[in-house]
Amino acid sequence: MNVHRWRKLEGADPKMNEIIQKVKTLQKRLISKTEEAVEKDLALQEKEKLYYEMRNLLSKQPGPEVVAEVAKQQTGLKEKTKTMKAMAAELNMYHAQLNDYKDEIERLTKELQDTKRRYFEQRHREQLIKDASRTERMTAVGQATQSRG
Repeated sequence: MNVHRWRKLEGADPKMNEIIQKVKTLQKRLISKTEEAVEKDLALQEKEKLYYEMRNLLSKQPGPEVVAEVAKQQTGLKEKTKTMKAMAAELNMYHAQLNDYKDEIERLTKELQDTKRRYFEQRHREQLIKDASRTERMTAVGQATQSRG
């Protein structure tokens, strides 16, 4: 059983000034908390906007299959470049060999012309000697016939 059931509580209602002061304090806290909430809401919206932009940007980025294809193409390009360089070196070698052959042909052509020139000079000399000996024989025969006759 509750013996103190009808006991009067001690205490007093707060005075009007205290109540007004408390209301003002609570209003200031409410305003500051509302401002904080608005700032946090703006920051959250900015973060969401940035998130969506990044997500869209990321969705435009190539996937792993594209990256693998690019790597494959780069490898193929390197191989083709290597082959092309080897072929270019071989072509340069063939050009050098061709120039050597041209020089050799030119040298041999000059040598052939010189040999032909010497050959024809030799034949000409021999022909002159033959003609001279024939003329001498004919002169000698002519003189012999004149001296006999």
